[in-house]
Amino acid sequence: MLSASVSEIHLCYRCPRLLAYRLGGSKNAWKVGLSGTGEMPGAFFHDRIAAPFYKAVASGGNTKIFRELVSTLNKSAGEDRQKHLLAFLEKYFFIPTLKKHAKYLESVRIISLGRGFEVWNRFLADFFNRFDPTKQKEGWKLLLKNLVHDPETLISIKCKLDKKNMFQVTGRYDALMLDLDQGEAVLVEFKGRKAGVPNEDFLQVALYAWIFKQKTGISPVARVIYLEENEPEVCYGSKILAKAEPYLPGLFRRAASIIEAVPRKGNITLPSTFYSDICRQCPFDGICDADWGKRRDAVSTNQIRRKSPPIKNEGQENDTPISNREPSPENSKEANEGLRTLCNAFESLKLPVEAMGYIIGPRFIRYKVKPILEKGSTAKKLKNQAENIQVEIGLATAPMIQPQPGFVSVDVPRENNEPLTLGKVWRIGAINRPHSVVAFPMGMAIDGSIFWADLTDPNMTGILVGGASGSGKSVFLRSAVIGLALNASPENIRITLIDPKRVSFTDLEDLPHLAGPVVMDDDSAIKTLDRLIEEMEQRYRRFENIKVQDIGRFNQVSKPVPHHVVIIDEYGDLMVRKDKKEVLERSVQRLGQKGRAAGIHVVLATQRPDAKVVTPIIKANLALKVALKVATASNSSIILDQTGAEYLIGLGDMLIGGTVDLERLQGPLVTGTEIEMAMSRK
Repeated sequence: MLSASVSEIHLCYRCPRLLAYRLGGSKNAWKVGLSGTGEMPGAFFHDRIAAPFYKAVASGGNTKIFRELVSTLNKSAGEDRQKHLLAFLEKYFFIPTLKKHAKYLESVRIISLGRGFEVWNRFLADFFNRFDPTKQKEGWKLLLKNLVHDPETLISIKCKLDKKNMFQVTGRYDALMLDLDQGEAVLVEFKGRKAGVPNEDFLQVALYAWIFKQKTGISPVARVIYLEENEPEVCYGSKILAKAEPYLPGLFRRAASIIEAVPRKGNITLPSTFYSDICRQCPFDGICDADWGKRRDAVSTNQIRRKSPPIKNEGQENDTPISNREPSPENSKEANEGLRTLCNAFESLKLPVEAMGYIIGPRFIRYKVKPILEKGSTAKKLKNQAENIQVEIGLATAPMIQPQPGFVSVDVPRENNEPLTLGKVWRIGAINRPHSVVAFPMGMAIDGSIFWADLTDPNMTGILVGGASGSGKSVFLRSAVIGLALNASPENIRITLIDPKRVSFTDLEDLPHLAGPVVMDDDSAIKTLDRLIEEMEQRYRRFENIKVQDIGRFNQVSKPVPHHVVIIDEYGDLMVRKDKKEVLERSVQRLGQKGRAAGIHVVLATQRPDAKVVTPIIKANLALKVALKVATASNSSIILDQTGAEYLIGLGDMLIGGTVDLERLQGPLVTGTEIEMAMSRK
């Protein structure tokens, strides 16, 4: 019977060939492709600091350490508790460990260890702050015995690969804690690095969760703590972890095939990694093709869905990136009352409807109603009542009313909402992030899923963005820039920014992905686009010389060239002069028509979505359309070829269409954390 550890399956997902080298005796194969400084001694932190703490607490009893921890938690709360807990952890776990082992560590690793230690302390303090010890007869003494369980517990399970063969999976999760407030088992996994490939780490904790569920019948949640991140904690609810279960048999079969293939080195072709960045830093790059056959993509980009799995009714009242929780009582109360009010409003308009439920999105609630046909109510009549519904239920703007499969949706802004950050959107959408170097998350749909733009997809090779002033157009473009930069290294993508307003990208001038300074006038913009056209033509000549058709195939057989994305913030401001308008339009047309195969893409935005700016030529050559809030229905029609964007509520609320199905998204805000991460991308 074949067997593999969770860590080996984890490595196999990153690159099947790295697992082969690991099984063949290469001790450092597991390090290839990890993101981070390399200075954090992760295993040292876990084995000598974190694990001893969890064991000491889980053992309970009358030990000095346990008694002092109880005393520490009893005498403090909130931020004060974090300070006292840090002093306790330093006294018993950090300083004694350093005294014993510091002579074996370099100074940069000691500094990094200290930072990771502080991250862990914040995580513990936040966790303990959730509980009220007065609800327990013995206070913290009893609580701690229930909250913390033995770390590094070996768990294993056998499963069928096929009708004849069995496969054993084993693993040791870093820690197990119980969230008594939520009634959940929490698997904790520490990573002595940055987030890197989110899908990979998600699948690792999903594997642990699946084994734990099979052994105990309990569906746990998971927390991944990245000790080198500014926002270190990534949370996965039990429902989102369960979404990985259908994919696990395929991972097991792939790992089993690698295990069987290792003795046949040089006589078999193994699949290669999804992530081209890994190959460029891999020490086996020079011998990989000889050992395991010529590399090829394991899955083509067109086979990858752009949207992450939906997260049903995700609670938006906190910053938990992925949650399986139902809406909070406050949100449910607002939604239930709103649905009754809406049905009464339609009734007063002589258009009776049947309530079909609701979905709570990040910015608005989508109410579902079904017109009662036998009483003269139809979907078309409901749609025509947007302004009347605005008056009836007291809204600042008319709601968007759209026919949907089986119901009519009425989108009403929530009373309370929180900003949606790029970091949160990225983490939620990590499970189905496209395997493309020119992809970025556009926003969150009403069902909690994340829509990804992939500029290598023929349906979205170029993007047209239109929206009135204040609609969130520049915020969308900044999110696209940082999203692209986080997704790929400067070696794989170059970005040109054209900003005639001179304000949108001023803080991004040091981004390592930029091909040059931010372009701020029409003459420079024309010269820049001309250079990109010439670069495109040169690439096609190089493709012709080696008989390939596009950048993907070229990069497999020759020295790779980067994709190039040009982002234009206010196209209308560049078109003031008639002679410049014609030149600019021709340039955008040529790049839009021929750029995709050469790896050159255009994202063009305007706050003047009228027929003089968004001409048929521009529309025809920018496939994906994004409409933020516009002033009139005609503006919406110019961008999307249909009305609706006039009902949006602004601040990143958008409709996407064109070559994809029409969908409403909430775009994310870029924070300083994401900018800092993008600036340090290598």
